[in-house]
Amino acid sequence: MQSPAVVYRIFQRADGTAPSVRAVVISLVIAAALVTAIGVVRVARQHEVLRLGFELSRMSERVGRMQEARRGLELELATLAAPDRIRRLATQLGMAPVAPNRIRALPAIDRAAAGEAR
Repeated sequence: MQSPAVVYRIFQRADGTAPSVRAVVISLVIAAALVTAIGVVRVARQHEVLRLGFELSRMSERVGRMQEARRGLELELATLAAPDRIRRLATQLGMAPVAPNRIRALPAIDRAAAGEAR
């Protein structure tokens, strides 16, 4: 190991003088603190990137499951709303198509006036 005098000579100026030991120690402590702070910030950012990557992956899987469920529900809706199915169920319940001359249009009810009449 080198003696303290040899290490201290590293900081000597061209004119032969050197800064005080206290100033050198303070500057080294500040440099070490800055390097440590930069390392901590970098690790924190890497951790945040990994966390967001995992969250993005989970959300992508969730979107895929929801899209699959939506496709299934759309298929179910198309099946249940099929005109042939409705006609078959109506026939099973004893319903029959109405002749066009038996269809009557009723006038629209004014809900505000109907509410006041009650």
